[in-house]
Amino acid sequence: MLRMKTYINNATCKLAKYAAIVVILVGTFSSCKREILSRELLSNYEANTYGEVFKVFWNGMNSNYLFWDEEKVDWDSIYYAYKPKFDSLDVQPYSDSTTNRCFQYMADMTKDLKDGQYAFLFWPGGDVNFEGKLYKNYISFIPKLFRTQQVRESLPDTLFDYVIQYNYLKNFDYGVYRDPQTMEPFQIITGNLKKGSKNVIYTSLNTFTLKESYDYNYSTRPTRPVIKNLFDNIRKSNMDALIIDLRNNRGGNMEDISYLAGQFTSKPVLFGYARYKSGTGRLDYTPQLPMIITPQSGANDFKKPIVILTDIYSSALCETVINAFKALPETSVTIIGERTYGTAGYIMGDDVANGGNFNVGSFASVRMSNTAVKDIKGKFNFTGIDPDIEINYTPASIKQMLSSGVDIQMEKAIQFINQ
Repeated sequence: MLRMKTYINNATCKLAKYAAIVVILVGTFSSCKREILSRELLSNYEANTYGEVFKVFWNGMNSNYLFWDEEKVDWDSIYYAYKPKFDSLDVQPYSDSTTNRCFQYMADMTKDLKDGQYAFLFWPGGDVNFEGKLYKNYISFIPKLFRTQQVRESLPDTLFDYVIQYNYLKNFDYGVYRDPQTMEPFQIITGNLKKGSKNVIYTSLNTFTLKESYDYNYSTRPTRPVIKNLFDNIRKSNMDALIIDLRNNRGGNMEDISYLAGQFTSKPVLFGYARYKSGTGRLDYTPQLPMIITPQSGANDFKKPIVILTDIYSSALCETVINAFKALPETSVTIIGERTYGTAGYIMGDDVANGGNFNVGSFASVRMSNTAVKDIKGKFNFTGIDPDIEINYTPASIKQMLSSGVDIQMEKAIQFINQ
């Protein structure tokens, strides 16, 4: 039965069109992997009927998903509940509504999974009902993101940039780098606080592309001198505290964990554990592997206060960076702001040998963690990192920030440092 082929012919061009969106929403990361046994996965199977779509989708999730031992979802019960629904679509007259029901079924099957990276990309597009809201003309079903957006939409980086630059900083500097392939921007901002009595350095990172941007030589506003100046100032004895602004930071490159946190320690520091898929069985996982901060050249044990600003869109590798800072033994780290997004894994590269991503023929794709990460206490970060001092944005405080330039999280950080 070939009636789904209408959509399949356009899948390749749609994939290219929406690749950049996947990077933004899901937080795709590049990094070197440990050597893990390669295996055959359900990753490129064709699916010409709704029944075949179900088979590939169910088996792909069963084989590739990294958190089945943490889930309350009974995947076997899902099989028996949904297989008849997909089979019934094959005996109905073809229409856009049958294809849309396929989308809805696949969303319903996976809406309660814990992986914050999970995204189902339905290339024909359609409408999907999720937690009382109708999402129209969507290709990407990302339950974690949808839930977060129901709390509030993300505040644009440019809002924070403008408010911080003009109301809180002196000696302002910045650098910008664009990924040559995706053209996604990385921006670093630095400066000294002009409020309060102490000498406080501030830096803002909208993603983690520090090392990559430092090594890149072609830019109209290079990041290298800004990064170098920041690291030099961190090592100066006259600095009283540091603020690292990670609001709206959606992740980045794994090498940045040591590249940044390694500036604050002279000794290797254990900060968490990683695991991967080791076979095609549902619970075939590797033993947990230690994740270590590697000290960077010239680094000393940093013993001054660090404040990290977070919001509900601080996510993915950003959250691992926060946990790495919290593991530094000589450093006082205080998180101020909102609970973070809640992401227990990474998507590292395009290789599916370690689980994660797979294709449902040319009809749809699944994007999810291929590296599962625990913190130093052995806990997965499904619900986000709680701040030490909670300061939540409200419609009123956002309106105030727009009109007066008063950032309630920055104000609390300044008060905390100067108390």
